[in-house]
Amino acid sequence: MNTLHQTQMTRRQALTAMTTIVGIGAVQAAAPAAGKTAMKIGCGTVTFRTLPLKEAMDRIRRAGYRYVEPQATGPWCPHVDAWKDDPQKFRDLVRECGFAGASALWAPNGAIIPNPKSVEGISQAIRWASRAGIPVVNAGDGRKPKNMSDDEALKVLRERLAKILEVAEECRVYLAIEPHGTFSLTADGLKKIMALSGSKWLGVNYDTANVHRATYVETAAGAYSWTPFGKPQDEVATLKAIVDRVVHVHVKDVVAANCVVLGKGSVNVRGCIQLLKQHGYTGLLSLETEGVADVEQAQSFIEASRVYLEETLAAL
Repeated sequence: MNTLHQTQMTRRQALTAMTTIVGIGAVQAAAPAAGKTAMKIGCGTVTFRTLPLKEAMDRIRRAGYRYVEPQATGPWCPHVDAWKDDPQKFRDLVRECGFAGASALWAPNGAIIPNPKSVEGISQAIRWASRAGIPVVNAGDGRKPKNMSDDEALKVLRERLAKILEVAEECRVYLAIEPHGTFSLTADGLKKIMALSGSKWLGVNYDTANVHRATYVETAAGAYSWTPFGKPQDEVATLKAIVDRVVHVHVKDVVAANCVVLGKGSVNVRGCIQLLKQHGYTGLLSLETEGVADVEQAQSFIEASRVYLEETLAAL
């Protein structure tokens, strides 16, 4: 079985405060050495989505990562059940596996516009993440139905975000919109989404590959498909437009539709990391794959990508 049965401040200040909490499950920030970045490196359990959660976490820790990112997206990646699992047991497991913390949680029902159950699913994920010591919950705007205008879709998104963000503020957990839908794969679209609410708990989980290829993986019933949207975007230019709203990052490199070791594909991962550093980002760089490689290939993949990240951070 894969699951385990205020004072006013800026968004960046709030994130920093959350990531300096002492204890397992919160992303812990250390003071950077002179001239060095304080960004931290993590890996998502979706890479080993077919394995039980503990085995997936053990493999990620064995590969040298200090932070882990689970998903609550069964049946695709059923590592967390936000309704049934004990969040304290998850915190204990993070500690037992030797991690410094868990960085984020992908929410169930995470496509907000087309899914009427998204408010319930994402809100539950936020409540669970708060108790599990996870500071960020990721979701996407999702694919706009063909018979819905842009204005209608943004209205639906605004109304649902308002309800979700009430829970996020109460729980002090960020809702991070990933480039994962009709609007969010472009700079203008991301800015429109960020303008739908004045809540400091609304941010971006930037995915370096999704905007580069103008597509993302849709999953249903344990299978996946590729959904193209418009034209590929410049991942560095898109990031620059919303960099002040970034609270979590998925580092991903691709050749066409295939994930590859960081630095071996067509995505300008280094350029994105350099821009993040220039703008004072001190959060997580969480390696993400599509979870389709076999276990041993995936192990080599995440080990080589960790080396790339460490060398890149050291050189900036």
